[in-house]
Amino acid sequence: MKPAELAEQVRPHLAGALVATDFDGTLAPLVLDPQASRPAEGAIEALAALARRGAQIAVVTGRDAATVVRLGGLDAVPGIVVAGLYGIETWRDGELTSPEPPPAIDELRRRLPDAVSGAGPDVWIEDKRLSLVVHFRRAADPAAAEAAVRAPVTALGAELGFDVHPGSKVLELRLPGYDKAGAITRLADGCTAAVYLGDDLGDLPAFAAIRRLRAEGRPAYCVGVRSSGVAELDGAADVDVEDPAAAVALLRALAG
Repeated sequence: MKPAELAEQVRPHLAGALVATDFDGTLAPLVLDPQASRPAEGAIEALAALARRGAQIAVVTGRDAATVVRLGGLDAVPGIVVAGLYGIETWRDGELTSPEPPPAIDELRRRLPDAVSGAGPDVWIEDKRLSLVVHFRRAADPAAAEAAVRAPVTALGAELGFDVHPGSKVLELRLPGYDKAGAITRLADGCTAAVYLGDDLGDLPAFAAIRRLRAEGRPAYCVGVRSSGVAELDGAADVDVEDPAAAVALLRALAG
């Protein structure tokens, strides 16, 4: 299926549809410094146009919700919902719902630097309050750096009760029981149709949730954004686009 065909299929159902997207690598180009991430040109305007057409707009991200709202200027989109940390948090109408961190997160913060010390000086840890992410993107050989510490990081996560999830040049330790499939399923409840855009391993559960919605008889499609170069996305989406700029073009087409 081509992007234009997807837009034609969903546009008649747009009032009451869910249009959801990941942030980094999908709505925003990937950058070395996560705090420098910004939406691609026209992204916010495209989402706002879809909202005016009656769609429920959502961003489903591994980042904490408040950070994504701030970096993306997402509060400019009417009625948007931001599901942060794979659905652990929810930002809606300026209010953030987020649980208290478990006691084990303090122990994880204390011990994780030692667990990744063998990966070299360019590996760093991002603290999301409810999860910790080990970043390898700045390393001279990201794959080798990740391989050097995968075993101790996985062992530490298992000891302290955190799941370890690989992504594009990252390992994330997060609370068990949360993924983007659950977030999409909750957000799509009662929606007339659904579209989800994602670029990384963490988006594959959301793609699976979209396919389940389609099996139930709703127009539902997943879009793979190939900016991360994740091989596992091959054949996983109904439509593939090259990068966030192409994702924005699809969103514009969907809004008509």
